[in-house]
Amino acid sequence: MLTIDKLKEISSARGNKNAVISGDKRITWSEFYRDAHRITANLSSKIDNNRADLCMCYISPNCLELLYLMSAASLLKIPYTGIDYTQNTEKIESMLISTKCNILVVSSSYCIENNINLQEFAKRMTIVDLDSQLKNSINFCELLEDIDKGMGAIKIPYRPFKSISFTSGTSGIPKTVVRNKSFDARRFSFFTARYGFSSEDIHLLAMPLYHAAGSGWSRLFMQLGATIVIAKPHDTLNMANLIKSEWITTSAMTPPLLNNVVTHYSLDGYAHNDNNLKFIIVGGKHFHPQAKLQAVNTLGSVIYEYYGTTETGVNALAEPCDLITNPTSVGRAYDGNKIKVIDQNGDVLPNHQVGRIAISSYMNMDGYGDQDSEYVVIDEDKYIITAETGEIDAEGNIYLRNRSQGESGLNVYEVENDVRHLPGIKDVAIIPVSKNSVLCGYAINEEFIVDDVELVRNIKYICKKSKAKLEGACQVHSIPYSPSGKVRNDELKQMILNKESVQSSTSTKKANISLGQFVIAILCLLGTAISWGAMFPITKNALITMDAVHISLIRYGTASLVFVAMLAAKEGLSSLLPGRDFLKLWMFGSFGFAGFSILAFAGLAYTKPQHGAIIMALMPLISAVMMWTLKKVRPSNFTIVSIVLALFGVVLVITKGDISALSGGSLLPSLVILVGAFCWVTYTLGASYVNGYSVLRYTALSCFLGAFTIVLVACITNLAGITHIPSLAQVLAVKWELIYLITFAGVFAVFSWNHGINTLGPINGILFINMVPITAFTIGMVRGETITNIEIYGAGITIFVLILNNIYSRLSSKAKSVSQSRFQIQIAKS
Repeated sequence: MLTIDKLKEISSARGNKNAVISGDKRITWSEFYRDAHRITANLSSKIDNNRADLCMCYISPNCLELLYLMSAASLLKIPYTGIDYTQNTEKIESMLISTKCNILVVSSSYCIENNINLQEFAKRMTIVDLDSQLKNSINFCELLEDIDKGMGAIKIPYRPFKSISFTSGTSGIPKTVVRNKSFDARRFSFFTARYGFSSEDIHLLAMPLYHAAGSGWSRLFMQLGATIVIAKPHDTLNMANLIKSEWITTSAMTPPLLNNVVTHYSLDGYAHNDNNLKFIIVGGKHFHPQAKLQAVNTLGSVIYEYYGTTETGVNALAEPCDLITNPTSVGRAYDGNKIKVIDQNGDVLPNHQVGRIAISSYMNMDGYGDQDSEYVVIDEDKYIITAETGEIDAEGNIYLRNRSQGESGLNVYEVENDVRHLPGIKDVAIIPVSKNSVLCGYAINEEFIVDDVELVRNIKYICKKSKAKLEGACQVHSIPYSPSGKVRNDELKQMILNKESVQSSTSTKKANISLGQFVIAILCLLGTAISWGAMFPITKNALITMDAVHISLIRYGTASLVFVAMLAAKEGLSSLLPGRDFLKLWMFGSFGFAGFSILAFAGLAYTKPQHGAIIMALMPLISAVMMWTLKKVRPSNFTIVSIVLALFGVVLVITKGDISALSGGSLLPSLVILVGAFCWVTYTLGASYVNGYSVLRYTALSCFLGAFTIVLVACITNLAGITHIPSLAQVLAVKWELIYLITFAGVFAVFSWNHGINTLGPINGILFINMVPITAFTIGMVRGETITNIEIYGAGITIFVLILNNIYSRLSSKAKSVSQSRFQIQIAKS
């Protein structure tokens, strides 16, 4: 990675400073120089160092030993490159042949564990084993032996510069990318000057060294004499902890890697000012806007995005301010790079027109090792034509639409962005299969209860809106990524088309529950619905003595403390810190607990409990309306008709059949309750905008912050004379009502509901919502309240419509799911 003279220079200047940190090992620059010199000398004596055609490849996860071997190859001027060790044997064999590899560095333990046949490779090339356990190979421990004094100086024969790297190979055999001159000096000087890198930096090596970004950024910081911290391969929890414990300043990551690091960092309760970060550069895959903003919120304004390809280098940059103000762009071309959008004939397109991305750069490759590349000459500059489709605006901002689809105008990334906003979606990948048709693989957040059939229908609608046909959709445990962050298209296609997805957690639970679990779930859901139905007449009694604001304050103020205590006990004290999601949690908590409770109870004070209950039963349909409004996910025609008929039933209940009553003010309390119901649905949908939170943590923190909003509302209404602080006598007069609201209709109901939904699924669970108005009407009749036939008819219509819509969802589920498979797949119909 460095010349022997450069290593010696850094060792002299920073001898006792850490060069590399790997687990418990801390290697100073003096130690690194000594060991690298020893390894280089021993290696040169064990190979035919006079050969001009030497080429080294390595198959190993990141480790200290690999860093030493890469340094030795660099000192001996032997071209070296890494092999994606997660590729299949056929691809690995092809890559080794294309490079004419004759020195293969391996982690034998990894290769044996993953069935990589080293015996075949040993017949054609020299094997260097980093784990020092292979026979008939050069073991790493041998390279650390003292140098024979009679060996003399290390002989470094002339070898012309040659750099070899590989494309990702996620949809075929990786291509060999060859460069015959180095661009390090120019690129390194630009980044060092612009971002103030120095020997005091501590760089986290998070990406595999076979990836250009992993090795490239490590070279930059080693040349400065900075410290390299090697993270455990693919262990994002370890990376999140290292950011804090080692005071990391810089790193390079792919979007999937960063997403997981951000999640762990947030769950551990760290704030953005708990770190020493100043620069994390992210690229290699579509970095969706939601993830960009989440990363900036969690880690601070230290996230930079790059755009480039293996063939062209790093060609465009977006700085933190760009990610915030224009998150859909991948940045602009910077020093030494020119980017154009061209049509099928190679002509440059005007701004905002979609075409192929073409790049001219001092980092451009000289060619593929075994095939021609596409290029075009524009104003005497040679532009490599990439696989991406996109457009450029007047300011030079680049917007990508898809990868590897040539002239297709399909905006795959926009479709992915829209799907990510659906409730419960954890990750998604859209794979184009033709010019205007796609496959979709999606992973579900385990903390959310999701109706797969409804989800696929929504995905289909999003695709249709973007003029794409959804050929198939499949729930997977996780999207298959390579260590370099690319989606493994072939693997994901097999999951979808061959119906080999990972079984969803909800279907597993429903398929394997015992009779006892089934009965308990039924009782939980039934008990919850009845307790919520009884809540309305009980609250009506309390409203005679106290106002809606202070009832809400006592109810959720107490309940929030219970939730917070449970959260601390289950997830630890660090989980109580909301971090950069504070404003989101406060906003959604204010909707859910302040808005819902105050408005529902305020309306209830001026209308009958049965009216409030029947309005609250509309929540499943209100959710469909909110999804249509906020996320442009249109409900089915059947659901739209159901909404209209359900509202008709509600109007019959409110007016008792006398439409003229709507003009007399009797509608206002019901409208206030309806707005409260919309507030609760907004709170429910808000969970999809807060990533990395368990159900308990989201509930506890949002409830606590929502209770604080109720305190503010109480202060304002008290000062305005609208409400008054209740006396102790008033509170004691309704103590049983308050205890019921806090316990049975509060904490117990929430957890019983969640348990029932998790056991029986959302379609079955939602059916029990109909018991809420039935309970309220039954209590009214038992108490001798006057309930007209029209009110009963209206309630019956609404409940009947809700049940019909539920049945429709079930029939849709049976029609679109593959029942004979143990995997949950939905194939969308055209």
